[in-house]
Formats: sequence, structure tokens, C-alpha cells
Amino acid sequence: MNKNIKKIILTAVVCVPVVLLAQYADQSGIGSALERTINWLTKVLGGALVVIGMVITGIRMSMHDPEALKKGIWVIIGGLLIFLSNNILNLIKSFAGQ
Repeated sequence: MNKNIKKIILTAVVCVPVVLLAQYADQSGIGSALERTINWLTKVLGGALVVIGMVITGIRMSMHDPEALKKGIWVIIGGLLIFLSNNILNLIKSFAGQ
């Protein structure tokens, strides 16, 4: 991948949460702004990683890449962990008695 494209993607990944945080902070305080931003990131980013991981894995498997399935499974697992992180945290809290 071209270095310029990597820089653009990295900039977008960093700037989108900052812009969302600034938008929410004006309305209702920084604590709820952080919570809303984190919820948005986990739902959108996690879901997007799962879908993109499935698509890329399918494409690479159709190109007969022997490592595609192993790499794709890790991408999908990572996306599911991000997507389900709030639920996992609530489960851990319930085990701790909070």
C-alpha cells in the first residue's frame, strides 16, 4: 500500500473520533461525550472490521492464498472482540458483583 494512502487512513482514523468528541462535548459534558464516542467506535469500527475481514478473506481464498483463512479468522475475531467489548465488560462487572 502506498505510504500516502496509509497516512490518509491513519489521519481519518484519528480525526473522526476527535470530531465526534468535540461535537458531543458541547452538548452534554466530556464524560458522556467519551462514552458516546466509545460506543460509536465499538459498534461501527467492530462491525466494519468483521465485514471487511470477511470480504478480504473471501477474495484472498478465491485467489488460492494458503494463509488467507488463518489471517481472515484473526481479523474477524479481532473485529468481534471490538464489537462486543461493552458486553464483555458488563459480563466481567457482573462476575465481580458490581
